[in-house]
Amino acid sequence: MMRFYKVNLPDEQSKITVIRDKILELGEGIGQTIIFVRSRRTAPVLHEALAEHGYAVTLTQGSDRDKLTKDFNDGSIRVLISTDVVARDIDQSKVNLVVNYDLPVKFNKPTEPYNEIYLLRTRFSKGGAVFNLLCGGNDNMIMQKIETHFSHINVTEVPSWNSDDDFKDALEKAGLK
Repeated sequence: MMRFYKVNLPDEQSKITVIRDKILELGEGIGQTIIFVRSRRTAPVLHEALAEHGYAVTLTQGSDRDKLTKDFNDGSIRVLISTDVVARDIDQSKVNLVVNYDLPVKFNKPTEPYNEIYLLRTRFSKGGAVFNLLCGGNDNMIMQKIETHFSHINVTEVPSWNSDDDFKDALEKAGLK
């Protein structure tokens, strides 16, 4: 069973810090991971920030998308940064960590969650965790709407974004520690 978490952060840069120093660094049982971003402009920035710290991450962009998706499904790629396009093509049975760097919103309606895309991102049946990274009032409002729409999903807040112990606890409960 997937565990759902939300993490309130003070700014956008904190998202990279949490992924790098809390989720990936502290998670020992992480198999395959997908980090979803909303914009193709965000993906290379996140990729560079994680690669600079030694993480083997790949991003889906351009003409290599089909090959990268195949390599991810085969297991030769463990951490994939992607927009929503790839969500339909992933072998969900192998993923045990999903990070919503950005929550999905409807095109031209930035205050309305795109619930169908959220479901596609998080439909992975294998146990593990979904971390929703929130930065500000708009993200919190969208997350609240997602929680209301998917009332059967219990989303737990990570108490402190900069506490190793809080992330260790969340990862352990999700079977990733």
